[in-house]
Amino acid sequence: MSFPFAVQLVLVLLVIGGAIAYIGNYVGKYIGKRRLTVFHLRPRHTAMTITVISGILIAFSTMLILLAVSQDARTAFLGLEKLKLQINEKTAELDAANRALRAKLNEQQALEAKLARARREVAVTRQGALVLRKGEVITLSLIQGGPERAKIEAGLDQILAGADAVLRGAGLKGKKPLVAVDPADFEQAVHDLTGENRSFVVKLLARRNTLWGEAVAAQFETLENKLIYYADQEIASGEIAARLTAPEAEQEVTRILALARRAAIEAGVLPDRSGSLGSLPYAQIVELAGKLKGSARPTGLRVVARKDIYAVGPLEIAFRTGAR
Repeated sequence: MSFPFAVQLVLVLLVIGGAIAYIGNYVGKYIGKRRLTVFHLRPRHTAMTITVISGILIAFSTMLILLAVSQDARTAFLGLEKLKLQINEKTAELDAANRALRAKLNEQQALEAKLARARREVAVTRQGALVLRKGEVITLSLIQGGPERAKIEAGLDQILAGADAVLRGAGLKGKKPLVAVDPADFEQAVHDLTGENRSFVVKLLARRNTLWGEAVAAQFETLENKLIYYADQEIASGEIAARLTAPEAEQEVTRILALARRAAIEAGVLPDRSGSLGSLPYAQIVELAGKLKGSARPTGLRVVARKDIYAVGPLEIAFRTGAR
């Protein structure tokens, strides 16, 4: 019959401990009877010393046997400090991993919030509840740059007040100002406009999609109001075919006007909030088409600037015709 290793180990320790105790007791008694001395101690003290040494030997032999037969005992005795250090390191790594995980979850939560907002914006857009789209022009204004900061700040405040009036006119309501610009963005606009005495176009743009009932987050965009076309400069041109009916001639005039509009935008003329560069009376188009209809030869049509046109617009045009 075989015993488990633990039982065998306990039996070995008991036998060895008992044997050492027996031997120590025997030696102690022997020394006591013979009244022998060690290191010049009295016989009684010598016997006590032998008993103490026996106890030490029992403990020492027990420790040696455990270290010899048990890996766990060797680890606990010889590597306890190292094990504690490893535990501390792993605990620190676990804490760092937990913090990273919590941070990742908070990122994730922010993304989920943005996604929820985007979905809501899509839904309300389909229902027609979107007031402004991100980047949409709220107002387009002209402001004079210069060295006087106070005047520039007042001009920007006036633009914001005008934008508030425009939005209220579109149906938005609220006791507080409807338009809000980040102070850093306001300061940047002041910086851009402070300096040389030049004319600037200031666009007030929606910073993000805005729903009914929300405050309008806006930002400024500034650019110099440069001369784009001088008076009588050609903007676009085309050819009107011969022998067209009045509706056909009107369609061709409209086509060339569309070319002029695209060319003006590419050149730097800014459309207003509605996307318009300016209006041309429809009667003027009809009158021109009446002159061009039934022409025996193709006629060249040029669209020119009626006067000097700057970036802020509007695109005021005139027609020039001639045989081609």
